[in-house]
Amino acid sequence: MGEVYIMSETTASGSSTATFSGQTASPGTAYGPLFLSIESVDSIPVRRLADSEVEAELDRVDSVARAARVGLVRQRDALGDRFTEEQTRIFDTHLRMLEDPVIEADIRGRIREDHLSLEGAVRDALSVYERLFEVVETEALRNKLADMRDVALRLLRHCNRGTASDESQADRTGGILLVRELSLSDLTGALDSGIAAIVAEGGSMGSHGAILTRAAGIPAILGVGGLHDAVQAGDRLLVDGESGQVTLNPSDAMVAALDGQTGMADIVELEPAVLADGTPIQLTAAAASPREVRRAAAMGIKEVGFYRTELPLIQRRANPKEDSLANLYGKVVGASDAVSFRLPDLDSQSGLTSIYTHAETNPAMGLRGVRVLLENPAILATQIRAILRASEGHDVRIAIPFVTDLGDIRAVRTAVDEAREVMRLEGLDVSHPVRLGLVLETPASLLMGRELLGQVDFALLALDGMAQSLLASDRSNEVSGVGGRLAQPHPVVLRAVRKLVQICDGLGREFGVYGNSVCTIPMLPLLVGLGVRRLAVRTESLAEVHGWLRDIELDTCQRVAEVACHAATSHELLSGLPASWRD
Repeated sequence: MGEVYIMSETTASGSSTATFSGQTASPGTAYGPLFLSIESVDSIPVRRLADSEVEAELDRVDSVARAARVGLVRQRDALGDRFTEEQTRIFDTHLRMLEDPVIEADIRGRIREDHLSLEGAVRDALSVYERLFEVVETEALRNKLADMRDVALRLLRHCNRGTASDESQADRTGGILLVRELSLSDLTGALDSGIAAIVAEGGSMGSHGAILTRAAGIPAILGVGGLHDAVQAGDRLLVDGESGQVTLNPSDAMVAALDGQTGMADIVELEPAVLADGTPIQLTAAAASPREVRRAAAMGIKEVGFYRTELPLIQRRANPKEDSLANLYGKVVGASDAVSFRLPDLDSQSGLTSIYTHAETNPAMGLRGVRVLLENPAILATQIRAILRASEGHDVRIAIPFVTDLGDIRAVRTAVDEAREVMRLEGLDVSHPVRLGLVLETPASLLMGRELLGQVDFALLALDGMAQSLLASDRSNEVSGVGGRLAQPHPVVLRAVRKLVQICDGLGREFGVYGNSVCTIPMLPLLVGLGVRRLAVRTESLAEVHGWLRDIELDTCQRVAEVACHAATSHELLSGLPASWRD
């Protein structure tokens, strides 16, 4: 689930500005007025029919279903040139649901026997499927349930009019559509009315709506929780599909910056990061686009300590061209002094059906990170070649995600050596050194830390991912006893960080940390107290973290961190922190 992680001043108009985070479903940027499409089957009132109304209500089933089918066929035919033949079949999947005799019989039975209105019968029938799917929950079933909810809403939209809503077809050119979950109906409505971008509070990267939205090229972000509660009539949204950020009522400067209309002169250059006593901290950028790298460089942060490489694969359906990748990465290298490219960390929620032919019940522990790269050597080779080409004349730094043993490192090193040899024979300059790094995020990488770190040149700790694994907690789980465990530092996580710092210091390995929780108090001073001296921070948080570091006393951090590591519970840890760290 997304979270608000930046709060800024109110705009000149008095509207409050807030930035929310989510997951990029389709890249691109857009700015425009907000339009809501927050319909829910649960909000449909249940009306009981009189005996004399039942037959007429059964006749409505035929007319409404017919109108829904006609509308869907019209949309499929009108939009067919935007999608591949395989993608167009998604429309046919929804048509089959609308024509399913079992579903129709279920709805008719509820009208005839329970005297429910058509709207109430659709709601009740869907609730049965939702309860069934909760028993055996998989990614495939979640996506199927999303399709069923979409079909149900399509029926309900026709219930009182027999044709699609005039409102849904209204001209909304340049607007931003806020929906509950990104569905096929949302997309087709957006395409019909000129919507510039879609933001969803929920949804899945592998859903049919997300797949077709990427194919249509409309910027979209999923999992932006809490946005609906924050918006009101007249609001405007800034959607950044590169970083997965949605800004409510942005300032003119923010809009201009996204559009590339503002000069870098508007950005304040930061002094080298130091603590209050002058202890230097290597503050680097965590980025996912050349634009973010350029902005960091303008702030005086010339090193990219962590660069995500997944987005081009998702955008190009796992088949980006080497030339385009090399050009993209070349812009990143050209805008910085050094870059650590993390190889793509994909999982089955990325919606790449060419890779993930079967649903996984637990994508976070499935075919992801280095595992999927080794299963698809062509993807790995393309990434390596593109990075090598982009870095020609510069040192190359490549970090391997989701490592569990030495075999992962050796396999990637072999792939790098093979790519360099082929490129050398092709006449390309690949004489520059290649430094391989390790992303520490699995319990196995922690337990085998010394052995693994002895075989690489540097290490990156994925702090949030490691915390989820160690505490067996899903950050998106809204139950306080599960996701809530990750809201505050835990002594187990701190002990793991301390151990890794000690190993890296002993081996002489560079050690950096990245993750959203790095940009929080009390985690930041605790990391400093544990010996972390290298951080990779989102571009938009660099100035804030830089300021926090300047006020941090090293002696206090070290003393508090040592006590925190000996705490038995998270609550005990928090109670021992300085009051200013708990505010």
